[in-house]
Amino acid sequence: MILRPPRPRDAAEITAIQSEGLATGHASFREMPLDWDSFHDGYPLAVVAEDQGIVVGWSALSATSTRDVYAGVGEVSTYVSARGQGRGLGRALLHRLVTESEAQGWWTLIAQIFPENVASLALHRACGFAPLGVRRGLGRMSYGPMSGTWRDVAFLERRSAVAGQ
Repeated sequence: MILRPPRPRDAAEITAIQSEGLATGHASFREMPLDWDSFHDGYPLAVVAEDQGIVVGWSALSATSTRDVYAGVGEVSTYVSARGQGRGLGRALLHRLVTESEAQGWWTLIAQIFPENVASLALHRACGFAPLGVRRGLGRMSYGPMSGTWRDVAFLERRSAVAGQ
């Protein structure tokens, strides 16, 4: 397993992995996966996991706001393909993302997760994210198996012990 920065040639695999997650109805309010330009432009920091030449997961960080007061605060996204699940890949990806984010000065990371996504909640807790609470009926799903359902969203946060001090 190789963890590395994403490359343009990874675009189709990154999109396919996100599509798998979105199809479950428990990954995001987003209906369509990101194309390469949106992925590249939206995530100033990202890591992919490559297994035998194939990207099987990714983790990325986006700024929560463009306002200077929120510099160093980011939101994480992590997706692992069905092929890569159950091997500790999500933990390796998120751990690497946290480590690299701290080296770049990101001091607070947040995650917004549907409470039904128990595996993602456990992953984030294992990587030092603490639950802040649940926002009830935050948004209404517009696609997939949960279409029309108002969804709760659990908020988790990880504060760096080294960056932003």
